[in-house]
Amino acid sequence: MLLLVLAATLTCLAGSAGPAPAAPQGPEQIPGEVIVRFEQGAGPADRAAARDRADVDFERGLGLSGLQLVQAEPGQSATRAIEDLERSDEVAYAEPNFRRSLQAAPSDTHFGLQWGLHNSGQLIGPAAGVADADIDAPEAWALTTGAPSVTVAVIDSGVDSSHPDLAPNIWANPGESGSGRETNRVDDDRNGYVDDAAGWDWVGDDRNPADENDHGTHVAGTVAARGNDGFGVAGVAWQTRVMALRVLDAAGNGTVADVILAYRYAAARGAKVVNLSLGGADLSIAERDAIAAAPGTMFVAAAGNVGANSDAFPEYPCAHALPNVVCVAASDKSDARASFSNYGATSVDLAAPGAQIASTVPGGWAYLDGTSMAAPHVAGAAALVWALRPTAAVAQVKAALLDGVDRKPTFAATTASGGRLNLEGALRAAGASDPPLIPPLPPGPPSDPSPPSSPDPAGSTVDPDPSAPATTPSDGGAPTGRERGLRPSVVANSGQRLGRVLRRGLAVEARCWAPCRMQIRLLVGSRTARKLRLPARTLTVGRRTASLGSNGRSFTLRFAPRLRRGLARMGRLRLTISVSATDARRSEAHTHRSRLVLRR
Repeated sequence: MLLLVLAATLTCLAGSAGPAPAAPQGPEQIPGEVIVRFEQGAGPADRAAARDRADVDFERGLGLSGLQLVQAEPGQSATRAIEDLERSDEVAYAEPNFRRSLQAAPSDTHFGLQWGLHNSGQLIGPAAGVADADIDAPEAWALTTGAPSVTVAVIDSGVDSSHPDLAPNIWANPGESGSGRETNRVDDDRNGYVDDAAGWDWVGDDRNPADENDHGTHVAGTVAARGNDGFGVAGVAWQTRVMALRVLDAAGNGTVADVILAYRYAAARGAKVVNLSLGGADLSIAERDAIAAAPGTMFVAAAGNVGANSDAFPEYPCAHALPNVVCVAASDKSDARASFSNYGATSVDLAAPGAQIASTVPGGWAYLDGTSMAAPHVAGAAALVWALRPTAAVAQVKAALLDGVDRKPTFAATTASGGRLNLEGALRAAGASDPPLIPPLPPGPPSDPSPPSSPDPAGSTVDPDPSAPATTPSDGGAPTGRERGLRPSVVANSGQRLGRVLRRGLAVEARCWAPCRMQIRLLVGSRTARKLRLPARTLTVGRRTASLGSNGRSFTLRFAPRLRRGLARMGRLRLTISVSATDARRSEAHTHRSRLVLRR
């Protein structure tokens, strides 16, 4: 029996006939935040000068060369900052940090079956469906039920990794797993995220991408709830790994900057498919660049839920015209377009079941409606194609999905393919043949995940700007190839609040990969010094010297008492963490700097 749990925070559908097509609304953006991309030839000094001229502060790098999130100084608007940045020859473009929101709505229907996988005309809520208005999942499962070597990143509100239908298929980061590495507070795989054994949470800036909304867990269940285990629901791909990446808060809202960082993380850790059941009406060039920079990853996106023609009123990221994006509309149990679903003969690729979809939520199972529910059917289908054809290119998998659809009059003029997803058809288009290549999965725990073949299949480059540190999780940096031997690192969580830090000190994790003597200094730059009416160009506000073994240590760096009062008046504080390390014989020495922003 399904435990019905309704997500009250989601946006309800307006009436049984669905909403009327909506005109584009004004841009939704994060106040004061700007995404800027610098020209390839702009060096660190050029970037710093451009930021100073525009009165903006560096916040963090966004994983692509020259792409940064910056914050306008008090009194400076984001609009003016964008204008000032784009006057600079060093700037390729600047744009607001737009919001992204989930693409789903709750349903008040009751217990039923997963008609989207197998529709026999059963009663779903107050009405019966139409037989075979489904994706032919049982027929497809006779060919393959998936493979644990294929990972789908769910970039969403988080995932309940303890849910019994999902726990066996949760992705584990091989570089942070085993031998206690999951919780040792060390960035073992040197990717800029500490203890990211099961993904990352950019909302809370921590290692636990738990779901506070229900939406991400529901999406994950449609992709890869464990099948043939005697209870609950079955996902499209029974053995696929789910990588949980949280970018949406409890209300279902997030930012383009966080989404971009999740894109880069997913591609770097080997996800073949990214599910994007989120969106917004505002075009972000930076988001498009981030997707284009991961050509080996397929991005499956929800078309949107305002019943509009996306050819005229595009919804992003679905409307990015890129070869590795698949845009998905929602169909209902009668094989019609769901009344709330966006459509588009050019911009929307295909439809998939998206109304009254039963799947997992924290604590049980529930029905939800939305193109958010349609997209994970397609993401799971892509995972099955890759299980069948591991070496297939993104273009080949996309072609199989579109060539294998059930063509329906409803979708002839409203999608590019003219049809609704057919799982068996996609596998046949990819070359599946009888007898079954992979037998149905018996109950039991999954095998260990396979590590990615390379540290960054997306081919990202580390931003050389010294204001984009390699050691602070908040900016997503990574150590350069020059750091060998001692490889000193200091990690400080940017979520620490300024007032608490001034009272109790800054908590940091310091490590050398060989025994070393380390000096750590906290510095403030000339701008802060001027605000404090101090003559120093660079001012040391705290320091600590210690001997470290190879396992690292936790420290609290306390601020000089004479400076606390002045620093406490600041709305935020930009710090430089300067690290100098030498080995026991002083035959090797390293110096490294990273940046940190603390807010009141």
